[in-house]
Amino acid sequence: MKQYQLVIIGGGASGLASAVQAQSMGLHEIAILEKLPRIGKKILATGNGHCNLSHENITIHDYYGSLPEKTLQAILSGFGTAENFFQTMGLYTRTDSAGRIYPYNMTANCVLDAFRLTLEQTQTEIFCNQNVTRLYKKGDFWHIITDEMEFLSKNVIFSAGGHASPKFGTDGTSWKLLESLNIPILTPKPILCPLISDTKQLRPLKGIRIKGNISLYDKSKLLRTESGEIQCNENNLSGICVFNLSHLVDTKRIQDFSLSLDCIPEDTPENTLDKLYVMRSIRYNADSENMLSGLLVKPMARHILKCCGIRADNPCNALTDKQLQQIANMIHHVVFPVNGMGTFEQAQATAGGVKGSALDEYLQVKKCSGLYIVGEAVDIHADCGGYHLHWCWASAVRAVNHIIL
Repeated sequence: MKQYQLVIIGGGASGLASAVQAQSMGLHEIAILEKLPRIGKKILATGNGHCNLSHENITIHDYYGSLPEKTLQAILSGFGTAENFFQTMGLYTRTDSAGRIYPYNMTANCVLDAFRLTLEQTQTEIFCNQNVTRLYKKGDFWHIITDEMEFLSKNVIFSAGGHASPKFGTDGTSWKLLESLNIPILTPKPILCPLISDTKQLRPLKGIRIKGNISLYDKSKLLRTESGEIQCNENNLSGICVFNLSHLVDTKRIQDFSLSLDCIPEDTPENTLDKLYVMRSIRYNADSENMLSGLLVKPMARHILKCCGIRADNPCNALTDKQLQQIANMIHHVVFPVNGMGTFEQAQATAGGVKGSALDEYLQVKKCSGLYIVGEAVDIHADCGGYHLHWCWASAVRAVNHIIL
């Protein structure tokens, strides 16, 4: 049994950021406990291997969850920018036209290298293949027990992630350690994931991608509209724009939610109708499906015609003005029911986690002094675009700064 100044449970993004910040502020006896054979595995998969590590001009309004706004503001403002944080480790960044921040060479490997090389120059000890089975406090010290070892420390940072992407080690099993301490946790659900819909509608559309708008409705109430590429799969709709809507779905009343696809968002239904009049006159010998191929991919054209009760092989010169109006409206409002959420295996993030009310302004558990919760284990989430990783860096720095000071 060895005593440390800080033990970090979880060697992912927030855990590695915690260790780097701690050693930069003069803390020496630091241990990282990682249950996988290597640290940072999930970092390598982020941003399709490019690691979208932050975003420009992040504010509290980019995040959702139960953490008080005052606390969130202090964490974000106290951290500064990801560019500065990584430059202290010799890693430079670049920003794309959408404001997403990446490592300069656009590879996730160099982000993990920055952490690894920095920690190799310190006394930080990394213990892999260590599954923490018990966590309790006795006197001034926390006891952290794994299948093989026992560690002592006055301070513990819990950075074991959420439930999303369990193949990278974040399967949520470590949350049982927090539950054993009676720390209140909001039930986790997958977010930034596909939304399941009607297979009968989607199967003929499988494999197509449409650049358009996708809107989420709660009954007749519009909740939010996102723009981008929508991917049609056999039983779900996906793509970043769909992912960004997923956290708004209340799974307890899933039947109230639906998605509306606008295939030509740059047009109005009136302008689309004018185009249909022109197409009908030019392609008067074609069937209805081929008439619409001037605007839509054929599988979507067939689907829209079916929704309008029009046969795909119906001669386009037989279409009435009323039917053209119906088609024009449908092009801008193709409805798909929401029948469920994607799985944690398909999700990029987790909603839920330790309640904000259980934590102080430094992310320390109020009733468990010396225990800090950072990263995705906190009930906080955001859209795609580097916001989650930014939270990992910022929350880690906040916790460590309090430990040091």
